Amino acid sequence: MRKPFIVANWKMHKTVQESVDFVKAIKDHLPDPDKVEVGIAGQAFALYSMHEAAAKSGLRIIAQNAAPQLSGPFTGEISMRGLSQAGVSHVMLGHIERRRLFNETNEAVHQKVETAIMTGLTPIICTDETMVQREMNGEIHYVLKQLQSVLHGVSLDQIRDIIISYEPSWAVGVGQRANTALAEEGCRQIRRMIADIYTYEIADKIRILYGGSVNPKNIQEIMSKPDIDGVLIGRASLDVDNFLAMVNYQQQTK
Repeated sequence: MRKPFIVANWKMHKTVQESVDFVKAIKDHLPDPDKVEVGIAGQAFALYSMHEAAAKSGLRIIAQNAAPQLSGPFTGEISMRGLSQAGVSHVMLGHIERRRLFNETNEAVHQKVETAIMTGLTPIICTDETMVQREMNGEIHYVLKQLQSVLHGVSLDQIRDIIISYEPSWAVGVGQRANTALAEEGCRQIRRMIADIYTYEIADKIRILYGGSVNPKNIQEIMSKPDIDGVLIGRASLDVDNFLAMVNYQQQTK
């Protein structure tokens, strides 16, 4: 059974002190880490302090982005090797905002995935996938070009430790509403594509998250879908009470 993974993406919010205060406020109220995994993607300058504040709580500290190079003359970039030593366990790659605002390409994201694997960080590959329908022998197949390009060359052993986040553009942003049926369909097609490229066994174990207008009111419905293994939460994760309500969604269900 795939373990649920609830991830906060704070984007460019919260100072170091605000980040540390948030971690201290939630760390004793998190769900059993054997049942639900929880992570926070804060700003780079706060990650080490967040790691220290999290102590042995099981909270995952996640980077929002990193450079494809291990080191070198790249002013302003963030080294994955440095992130690993700062207590970061996962790194988000290819977020929709990185693609739109900073023109990140599939090839750039692919290079970052390879570097993350090399340094021991778990990549969370974000995809705003346009699903192209193609009919073959009377059956509709979906061609997921973006994700196929990013995963090109990733081995059978490497794919096992990768997490994928499906972030459709129609569900991202203030005032948008999550359509759980479409969210499930997108995650299902991604899992099917992984099965086609690798194996059904691998696809059944890969965790696929959904990102897009997740909040305390809809998280239970979203997490009830069979192919959605977790969520990537934006604005709704900035409030302590809201975030705790979402990470403890299983208790609310009971």
